Amino acid sequence: MPTHNEALLEAYASCPPSSRVYFTLEIWQSSFDVPARVVANVGEDMDFGIEAGAPFNAGETVTFLACPFSAEYPEQREGQPPSTKIKIDNVNRELVPKIRAALGTRQYIQILYREYLGSDLSEPAYGPIEFLLSNVVMTGASLTGTAMVKNLQNKRFPRLDKNYSYTQFPSLLP
Repeated sequence: MPTHNEALLEAYASCPPSSRVYFTLEIWQSSFDVPARVVANVGEDMDFGIEAGAPFNAGETVTFLACPFSAEYPEQREGQPPSTKIKIDNVNRELVPKIRAALGTRQYIQILYREYLGSDLSEPAYGPIEFLLSNVVMTGASLTGTAMVKNLQNKRFPRLDKNYSYTQFPSLLP
């Protein structure tokens, strides 16, 4: 489960102009040779550090391509996990072949969402949160799809480090 670091919480609370937040996506599918990484609302590509324990390039600094993206507020429906529509605009020449190859396979595209604080680009201030992308459509230079949290029903609640057992919680018995 992702956590906010203290610097990000302070930036959200006080909103100093120097504390810019960068929103990033790491897109992966087995047909990709390397993950595609994008950062929103910037004019040029940027380098960010990847957290230790990440599936790709753990502990390294990697380049994220400047590419705008947006997401709607998650939709809530009974009996289904929350999902949202994601749109990535101006998909560049480097991403188009990867996305077309991914659309040719019967497998979800995985997305890792991270937020970085401008004062510390060495690791994410929030995230990563893992999503699965389905119903992907390429229209011109735009990519749209439906993102949902991966394996939501098996997430530990309220903490990731707590296991619930029948001895501690007898009401879990059928």
